[in-house]
Amino acid sequence: MDHADTSLWVATAAELRDRVASTDPTPGGGSVSIVTATLGLALIQKGVVVSLKKSAADIARHQKLVDLNLAISNLIVSLSAFADADSFAFKSYLEAGALPQTTEGEVALRRAAREAHIVKATQIPIESAVKMGTGVELGEAAAKVIDAHVRSEVLAGVVLLRASIKGVLLSVDANLSRISNSALRDTLKLQRSELERAFTLTPESLAHLRQS
Repeated sequence: MDHADTSLWVATAAELRDRVASTDPTPGGGSVSIVTATLGLALIQKGVVVSLKKSAADIARHQKLVDLNLAISNLIVSLSAFADADSFAFKSYLEAGALPQTTEGEVALRRAAREAHIVKATQIPIESAVKMGTGVELGEAAAKVIDAHVRSEVLAGVVLLRASIKGVLLSVDANLSRISNSALRDTLKLQRSELERAFTLTPESLAHLRQS
């Protein structure tokens, strides 16, 4: 079986572990961070669905939990798709590097293909980080209404999401220097910096989360 063409989501945990540990270029840090973030969201959802079981007596709280559950479910679906997309984009970039370059036309075609794929491989981590930031906000909202005995799951999920944002942004850092369009490169760099500033885990944000 060609593991490079197999979705990360159909692999067992052991298969995914071994694929990550192999010499294959994908899945790499970006995809692994996205998978980790999705599991963080799943932990937050666990806290919400457990809390829903006995929440009917408090109508306002119950509705908040229902709304959170729906939002998290939708976010899990959309974020999950980025894991395979990240691997595919970087794999396509590598494949573009193997295109022939014996004529000026082939050289130009190869350069354009590599540029398009590395831009995509940079945009996907940024887009996934935006989704993860939404997950952080949902997790912090959930922490205020879930049952106390599942609070640790929700807080762990938020920590995983914040760490995963940092993880995917490292992929952005690795790719930026390969983008020749300076204006686009600067725009992506700014987006990356804003996301890191807003959502990555710091001692202060962790203390705030514990107190919320």
